[in-house]
Amino acid sequence: MNRILRIAGIVIMIAGAICLLAAALQLYGYYHVMDGSAQLYHRLHRNAMIFAAAGLILAAAGAACVLIRLKR
Repeated sequence: MNRILRIAGIVIMIAGAICLLAAALQLYGYYHVMDGSAQLYHRLHRNAMIFAAAGLILAAAGAACVLIRLKR
């Protein structure tokens, strides 16, 4: 059980890091698009917020898996 929690925690934290990286890339596009439409800006900002929220939730879940493993 400890091994499963450790692997799950690591995988979930990696997924969270990938989501946070995707959010950073969306924000980069949001701030550096020169001649985009309003819809493009709205979509980039919305995607950045969704990826950031998902990344934070996944990182917290991964940390919880690791902490539960350490307490066992």
